[in-house]
Formats: sequence, structure tokens, C-alpha cells
Amino acid sequence: MKGIGIHQYGDERELTVVDMPERDVGANEVRISIRASGVNPIDWKLREGYLKDALSFTPPLTLGWDGAGVVVETGESVNKWQTGDEVYFRPELTEYGTYAEEIIVEEALLQQKPTELSFAEAASLPLVGLTSIEALMNIARVQKGDSVLILGGSGGVGTVAIQIAKAIGATVTATSSDKNRAFTTARGADHVIAYDQDEVIDGEFDVLFDAVGGEPYKKAISHVKNGGVAVSIAGGVSQDEETIKIEQQKLIQVNEMFMQPDQEKMKQLNDFVTAHQVSPVLSHTYPMTVEGARDAHQDSATNRTKGKIVLVRDENTPVQ
Repeated sequence: MKGIGIHQYGDERELTVVDMPERDVGANEVRISIRASGVNPIDWKLREGYLKDALSFTPPLTLGWDGAGVVVETGESVNKWQTGDEVYFRPELTEYGTYAEEIIVEEALLQQKPTELSFAEAASLPLVGLTSIEALMNIARVQKGDSVLILGGSGGVGTVAIQIAKAIGATVTATSSDKNRAFTTARGADHVIAYDQDEVIDGEFDVLFDAVGGEPYKKAISHVKNGGVAVSIAGGVSQDEETIKIEQQKLIQVNEMFMQPDQEKMKQLNDFVTAHQVSPVLSHTYPMTVEGARDAHQDSATNRTKGKIVLVRDENTPVQ
């Protein structure tokens, strides 16, 4: 079985075919023939070595943290799934990722792929969807009528976070570039702030969800209501003394999160999708080859993509 990954940290030229060890399917596990894999910023950051202290995998490492495909084998205790089922999923973080021909996943982390979605569309959803659910629902506990500010509204996480916040009944303000204003509005944002047009944040918000970090978070934190919630997936919270002072003075509940997949969040995401409250937003698709993965990483690293990048493979096409 082959995947695409790295033998050492470095730039996209380090991406290569990785031979993945064969292993038996556990009692509660399912083997999946992968047809599509999401590409996320964590992939190229891990490849570059930025996360080697936080995620201490020993290369060779196959990349990719969400996917979709077809069940080809089930463990002896698995009753819900059978060969031929089409599924999508966010596996546990291991050295065996979704840029691969096959993957073994705990059955609880699977959901049936909606028939109206392609494999690429389904593969684009788990990581960004579960991240948004954990941030907005589990941590911030967004309620109907809340005001939510999302930094990075046109990115992979932002496009789904807007949809989930709107499905809950929140009023959503999101940041994007001016050229992506209409795109972000089309995802459901009530108000869009174009950061490249010197537009400023106005008013106060119950919840700040930060997918950008750095200076944008520093500018936004003062607009969180006293006692409000700020959640960052981009290193925004408490980044310096000035930021900490504002967070403390306003009694803001600050959270730096790293999403962990679980059965409940996958079910919640699937409920949003099947209710047509969350729709996938694809930026580009590339073939699941070494060259395709290199192009996808370069694309993702621009931080200018709209929605998600996905690698796709045909049923009988080997990774190469």
C-alpha cells in the first residue's frame, strides 16, 4: 500500500511516494479505499517541520487528515458498515494519513457519504467542519441571536464556520479580501469586512472565531463583548502583553484549540450536511500524485484559497 508523504522535513520537494506497512483490520475498524483527501494548512506546516514538537511523528509520514472513499473490509465487531459503503471521515492523527490508496479508521469516525456529494466534496468537509463545530458549538456555545465575528471568512474553515453559525441562528460578520467579498457573502455572512480596503471592525460581538492569528486577532479582540468568548486555531490568543491586557480587562474567555475528532462531532457535521445547511466549497482539485500534492501544497501555502483544496484518485489508479 502506498501513500504520499515525507522521509524528512522540508519544502514541497520532499513529498514522495511512501510505502505504508500492511496491517490487519482491528475488531472495531474499517479499511477504506481512498478516493479523495482534503488538503489543509496543517499538512504543509507539518511537512515543513513547524509542528514537529507538537506532533512528534517519526518519518516516514503519510500526510492528510480528512478523506472519503469506499469500505473494502470491516473488523469482526463492525455491524454498521459493509463492503461497498461510501463514507467520509476525519481519522485520528497518526503517521498514516489520507494521501494514500487505503486507510484503516475506527468505525465510530465514519459517516455515510451523502449521495449528492462527490468524493472530492465529501473529503473537503470533515476537518474544517469538525473544527468549526468544536469552536462554535462546544467551546463558544453559540446560540440563536448571538453575534459572531469570523476572521478568515473565505478560507477552508471560514466558509464552513459561517454556514454553521448561520444554521444555529447567529448574525455573522466575517473578514475577507475585497475580491472575495461576494464569495463570502454567498456563504451566508451578514456583513463582510474587507481587510485590504482599510475597512475596520465596528461594534461588539459575543464570539470571535479566529482562523488567521497575528495582527488581525489583535485588532479584533477589543471588539469582543465583556465576558464574551474568543477561540483561535491560528495562535491568536494572548500573543503579547497588549493582547493579554485586553482579554483580561474584558473578562474574555480565551481558547487556543486543536480539534480532536469524535463520533458526536462527525454526526453533527453530517446532520448539517444532510439538512443542506452546510455545503462543501472546493477551491481546486489535484490528482493524488506526488506532483499533484506538491502543487496543492504550494496552492495552500499562499493563504489565498477560497474554500478547500482536495486530492482525488480513480478507483484503480495507484499513488505515484
